[in-house]
Order: sequence, then structure tokens, then C-alpha cells
Amino acid sequence: MTGIRVVSTQWEHDRALLREIREQVFILEQGVPKDLEWDNLDASAEHFIAYDGRDAVGCARLIDHKKIGRMAVLASHRQRGVGREILDHIKRHAAQKRYTRLELSAQCHAYHFYRQCGFNATSTPYEDADIPHVDMDCLVFSQDTNANPKYQAGHDTTIYHGTSLLEAKGYLDLSLSQANRSLVLCIKDISHPLCQYESLINRIKLLARTKRHFKTYILLGSYHPTYNDHPLFKLADRLPSYVEIRTTQDPIPCQWLIDSQMWFDFDGVESRACYSDRPKIQNFMERFNKWWQTAKQPLDARRLSI
Repeated sequence: MTGIRVVSTQWEHDRALLREIREQVFILEQGVPKDLEWDNLDASAEHFIAYDGRDAVGCARLIDHKKIGRMAVLASHRQRGVGREILDHIKRHAAQKRYTRLELSAQCHAYHFYRQCGFNATSTPYEDADIPHVDMDCLVFSQDTNANPKYQAGHDTTIYHGTSLLEAKGYLDLSLSQANRSLVLCIKDISHPLCQYESLINRIKLLARTKRHFKTYILLGSYHPTYNDHPLFKLADRLPSYVEIRTTQDPIPCQWLIDSQMWFDFDGVESRACYSDRPKIQNFMERFNKWWQTAKQPLDARRLSI
């Protein structure tokens, strides 16, 4: 993106601008409590502001010469490279200051973005302000960005186990952040919270808007007319070229496939995820294709007025 300028600053110099951006993004948009957002670390932290012309549109801070935090970009300027400009500036700043390692706590749905910016995951998902996060780091003077492929699509063959709904959301976010081509959702119980998880709905919307050949296939183990008000049914109605729903009488698992590389399954609050397992996915797709060929579109699904 052209025209973005990132500058280093101090809290006492630009307190009003920094507070305005963070309040808009974290408190008003994401619902982070004020007492969690404002702490006693801002005064001693190094701060960074991104400008588009004269308008301040993003910010971040650096604590103890290594911990990147409070990184925020106004909604009006997202998907335009502002976040990458901020991180690139911080990495240059760190190199000049001879800092050796940068760390951050990333919201899991932003994993792929930070991965592209040279950061590697170092933890399992955890809760911060009721949002799934994962720790990531970057060695300032290292050129090997693939030293730790944790959660990386097509590289990490580990099977991860979650024992809570928040962990399940975190592992799902990590895979959704890397999705580009297709989602295959086998759903035994559409009332499960993950089936209307905001990150899932938003990712489908984004990919339908930005990826011409993207497709979501949803196979249900049952159907009832009340499902028409479910977020997935509303998506299928509004985006019929990108989202298709069918029902089957065959017993199916709660198994989701992402880009034919990653899989995610769940039962209650228990979940499992793997980010590179082509043999299992190939085996499952053989079964899925048989179910899909004999499955039917819900007869009572109504068209919604838009």
C-alpha cells in the first residue's frame, strides 16, 4: 500500500491519538473491557503510529524491547497493508536498537497474517479478553522464517487436542486464517456453538468476496425448517454460488476440511485439529463424495428477502 508512514513516538507525546485508535478497535469494536485495555505499561513502552496522509489509522507498542502489543488498525484501513507496514517498521527499529527477539500475543484468526510477516507460533491457544490467542515470536536477525512450522498449512503434521470450547475456537481460527479455496463442513448437530461461530461466518463472507473460485460445502445429518434462520443457511441464501447445503440420512461425523490440507473435528467441547494430513483427508473425501452425491437440498429451505 502506498502513502502509509509509520513513526516511533512516546506515550506523553501522542497519548490522545493512541487512545483514540485503541478505544475504537479494542473497546468499541471488540468489546474489550476498559480496565483491561488501559494499564500502567503505556508510559514506559515504545509506541508506533501509522499515518495515511495526516490521519492516524493504526498503532502498536513495544514493551521491554521485545513484546509487541496493542496492535490495532482502524476498520476503514484494513486489508490495505497497514499492519504489515507497522510490523516492518518495528522490525527495522528492533534491528537498529540491536534487539534480538520480538514477541506478540496474536488473536488466532490473525495467525496467517503474522506468519506472513515472519512470526512463528510458540504456544497452544489460550484466552485473553474472551478471545482465542496464541503466542508468536520472530528472531530479528534470522533469515529462516520456516524454522518452526507450528500450525502451518501443509507443513505441521501434529494432531492437536482441545478440551474446551475456547481451545476449539482457537484451533479452528488457526486453520480458517489460512483458508483460500474450500471448506467442507460435515455437521451432525447444527446447534453446536462452532456452527455459528462469528469467525467462521466472517471468513466465508470474506473468501466469497475475494476468491472467485472459493466454495463451501455443508452436509447436514438432519434438517428442520427452523434452521432457515441459522447463520449458515442465511449465507447459503445470500451467496448461493459460494455456499451449498445438502442433507443426508447417512450417519456423519462432525468433521471439517479446509483447503484439502487441514482437518478439524469436534464433539461437545472436545476438539482435534491437524494442519497437514493429506492421506486422512483423501480417505475422508472419498466417503464425503458418496454422501454428497446422494444428499438432497433441504426442500423447505426458504429464500430470504435481501
